[in-house]
Amino acid sequence: MDEETAAFVVSSTELFKTCVLPNKTELQERNLKTKSDILVGDHCNIGYGLYGNDIAICELSTMHGDVVAEGDLRIDNFCEVHGTVICNGDAYLGEGVKIHGKLTVGGNLDIGDNVTIDKEFKALGDIAIRNPMPVVLYLLLYVMTMLHIEGEESTKKKLNELVAEAQATPLVLPPKTTMDLRYFSVPTPMEIGSNCRLHGNIKAETVKVRKDTTIFGSIQASKRVKVGPRDAVHGDVAAKNIRVERGADILGDLIGNLVWLHEDARVSGVIKATEGLTIGRNE
Repeated sequence: MDEETAAFVVSSTELFKTCVLPNKTELQERNLKTKSDILVGDHCNIGYGLYGNDIAICELSTMHGDVVAEGDLRIDNFCEVHGTVICNGDAYLGEGVKIHGKLTVGGNLDIGDNVTIDKEFKALGDIAIRNPMPVVLYLLLYVMTMLHIEGEESTKKKLNELVAEAQATPLVLPPKTTMDLRYFSVPTPMEIGSNCRLHGNIKAETVKVRKDTTIFGSIQASKRVKVGPRDAVHGDVAAKNIRVERGADILGDLIGNLVWLHEDARVSGVIKATEGLTIGRNE
């Protein structure tokens, strides 16, 4: 299977159809941190550092902070990192990758053509100068090999099953994600786990927040927003349909067409519901 076919199969699965922030994710003022793996789609512009387990960054993406992987790291063709790159496992840098800081690799390093590292680099294992396998093809072939499956359709089905049933949810930033000091913006739905702490304003197609999460910013969705039990949002929540569960605290306005508000939720600002407001309780 060639790279183009692999990209089509992966793009047609659920892998990059939703932005996923796992439980206990922290979006700090300068860094996005998780104990899970991180998958970054192509053509992303990330104005933060990334800290995770295994990290895979697809082609033509730009990182404006440090990239720190506790496990392995794959940076695909023509990506750019405006910071330091640290990898405790093996690292794979595709063709045309630019790193404007230091590179430290605890394991082996595969490095492609025309890779630029502005400052010093160190690899404790072997160094191979060759074009590593593209990230999208690597992910696909890895799954096919481990699960002994053949063909595009069976691969697509198995990938969807893995995404749905995975016990350790990866942090997923879909293609064309933009993160800067003003907005964390994705062109897809977004799911935020429990016990997260996020600094920044969120924009997505839909936003679902699980329980006990704090967001220091606003939430804006083109369709719907669900704020879970005991969540706190330090800003406005705006969408067509809004649901706020028990114990949630909105320290701004609720702006929507249809708004459902639990009787034990709190809203500090104004509630604007052009098509109706329901105050209720769960059965």
